[in-house]
Parts: sequence; C-alpha cells; structure tokens
Amino acid sequence: MYDDLARTQNPTAVEWFVLHAVIPSVIVTAAFHWKPPIATAPSTAPSVERFVTVCVITPPPLIPDVFPTLVRMPRPVYPEAMRRAGIEGRVVLRALVNTRGRVDSSSILVMRATHVAFAVPARQALKAALFRPGWFGGQRLDAWITIAIDFTLSRE
Repeated sequence: MYDDLARTQNPTAVEWFVLHAVIPSVIVTAAFHWKPPIATAPSTAPSVERFVTVCVITPPPLIPDVFPTLVRMPRPVYPEAMRRAGIEGRVVLRALVNTRGRVDSSSILVMRATHVAFAVPARQALKAALFRPGWFGGQRLDAWITIAIDFTLSRE
C-alpha cells in the first residue's frame, strides 16, 4: 500500500533537489527575464499593475578559522548624567573588523543598549579599538564581531 505521509517525510534526493534547487532557480530566472508588455494604444480598460518579487539567494557568510581578537580598546567615556544618577549599563555592538585589525566605523551597529546615552561612547571606543584580524584558509579576512561593553561605577 502506498503511504503518502511517509513519503513526504523522507523525500528522495531527486525530490529534494527539485524542490530546493530547480524550482527556485526557475522562478528567479523567470523573474529576471520577464519583460513588461509593450505599451499600445490607450484603451478604456482599467490598467493592471504587475509586481514581481525577486528572491536573491546568497551564500552563507564565511566562518573564519580564527576570529578577530581584541588587542586594545580605550575605556569608553562614562556619560556624566548617568554617573550622577548612579545608572550602570551595557551596550552590545556588532561591527566589521577589516584585515588591518581596525573596525569599519560605518559598520558599527548597536544591537542592544540598557540606556541610549551609553551607545555613543561605546561606538567611539569600539571605533578606536585594535584587533588581531580574523583568518580563513591561511589568509587575513574581514570578519564580523559582537562585543559587549559594560558601564559600571565600581571601576570608575
């Protein structure tokens, strides 16, 4: 007896290939080759707009063999208003470290911050930081890092 449920749970290699490779590539190819109809004489029929959604499939980013490591970073300036109020906090940043070990300032992204006043000093400190660059396949590589910067009064 043919069990359709069991077959769909364990697709064959050909079914997987068609579903995950052939069909998406046909859709993307059709979207790139689609041309709008040539305009003709105006008609009284209502116009119909056509929208095509294109999905660009990109390869996953390279995972480095050795991630960038922090060599030195200046202490971020504690905002005076936060110091007076006794507020501590943490900022989590994501940034791109280039092959020279410097952070690309346009790539710095604030992922989380306990208070918005800590974000600017944390970005400035990370911009001035120095890293050992990441390596992939024996070559230096631009790599993304995620770093948390804590603002605590006990260390001040």
